[in-house]
Amino acid sequence: MKLLKSLLLGLLASQGMGIAVNANDLEYWDFDVRQNRVEIVTEEGIRPKASMIANPTRLIIDLPGVNLGEPSISQDSISGYVKEVRVGQFNPYTTRIVVELGQQYSMRPWEVKVRSLAPNRWYVQLSDFQPHSIYSLPAEEQPVAIIVPLPTPNSPVNRGGGRYTVMIDPGHGGRDPGAIGIGGLQEKRVVLAISTEVAKILRQRGFNVVMTRSGDGFVSLRGRVQKAENSNANIFVSIHANAVGGNQSRVNGLETYYFSSGYRLASSIHRNIVGRVSIARNRGVKQARFYVLRKTSMPAALVEVGFVTGSIDNRNLNNASYRQKMAEAIANGITEYLR
Repeated sequence: MKLLKSLLLGLLASQGMGIAVNANDLEYWDFDVRQNRVEIVTEEGIRPKASMIANPTRLIIDLPGVNLGEPSISQDSISGYVKEVRVGQFNPYTTRIVVELGQQYSMRPWEVKVRSLAPNRWYVQLSDFQPHSIYSLPAEEQPVAIIVPLPTPNSPVNRGGGRYTVMIDPGHGGRDPGAIGIGGLQEKRVVLAISTEVAKILRQRGFNVVMTRSGDGFVSLRGRVQKAENSNANIFVSIHANAVGGNQSRVNGLETYYFSSGYRLASSIHRNIVGRVSIARNRGVKQARFYVLRKTSMPAALVEVGFVTGSIDNRNLNNASYRQKMAEAIANGITEYLR
């Protein structure tokens, strides 16, 4: 059967027929200037293929079996040495990311490193380049834009939330453990514990709560979005834990993401966590193109509660009391938003 499928795919490709079979979606991509690398998240585990091309100098990253699912995207003037990043559908079976570098940047092809953080999380690392003094700082010491206001005093909780449906989305699950941190700490277990407690608190306050998973089962990204749509959820909150490679245990902190209509929701959750939980570092509220944020029709936010690879966050996320405080803060942020 596998041979027949391969032959069929080859025949379709040779005839130029543009259909994709079992294509994954590109959930997220970004060029991290601070760490000098391209970060990639796909729906399921794939291995990026990276190469360098000269005149002009370009980093080419092919994602076989990945569907972009939207028109080509480009970002200009990302940094002093990255002129442009373009993302497009190279052929029916491959999404291509092209990083066009400045003339002053030189790098040998064998220096490009492809690394995995989790089955569906990858980064492509470039060699160091320091056009400005800011890039010479260690990643953990570089400034991060904080775009949320300072914590405000605690507000009374509105318990009349029965008319609202909240979708809580614990990331990963089942065959997808998510990021794996120090001591084998698995993202999927951390976020399920926090998400379950968030749901419990919200139900006690009278909200209707639906979870994309309540146990250790795998749910596709499409499945998560579809469940939110079918439930007519008013908001969608996805809970994850972060990771970095290279044994950078000094990297810790909280990040909260939104795409379009979820900014106020993300800000409310982030502000409540910062005001009520002793986080290692406030890394801010940021905009990102995560699949579940782009594809849901209701306001949506994604919380990265800490780095399972970080020495401080790992210790905290292993602690049941800390997870409880995190859950209470997330629930308070949701309640404040819907109040």
